[in-house]
Amino acid sequence: MSKNKKNLHKEPIGQKDLFFDHVIVPGMLDLSMAFRDRLSKALRDCKFSRWETAAKISELTKHNISKDMLDKVTSGNPCYGLRAEDLTAFCFVTGSLDPFQELLNPLGCEIFNPKESARLRLYLLERKKMKLQAEIENITHELETSEREK
Repeated sequence: MSKNKKNLHKEPIGQKDLFFDHVIVPGMLDLSMAFRDRLSKALRDCKFSRWETAAKISELTKHNISKDMLDKVTSGNPCYGLRAEDLTAFCFVTGSLDPFQELLNPLGCEIFNPKESARLRLYLLERKKMKLQAEIENITHELETSEREK
């Protein structure tokens, strides 16, 4: 191994963990059952049958998903999982972001629906507008003050 690659996994001095400042506890991110519950609920609340949902996911991802596969990933058996791109299609078809939210909860992240997202963007733009307006007023005041001093 080259000298450059020896310490790749060591934390740089003074750098903190990206997400957490606390101790890692084994199993703290075992989200399997809660995630599967969210998938099951999304399927129950979906306007499509499981067969239709599977067909739509297959069409969107160009990856064959069957009703049987949906049944397996929502079961308690940890041997079956869902690919990330299939999860995206699953949420698109069911209209539910709950499975994603379940995965993001431990990270302290929250998903905004499109309406909430637009409101958040508007709020951020309004804040930026207020800061820019205050900066414009400060510069204008400085210019007026310097003009009077001449």
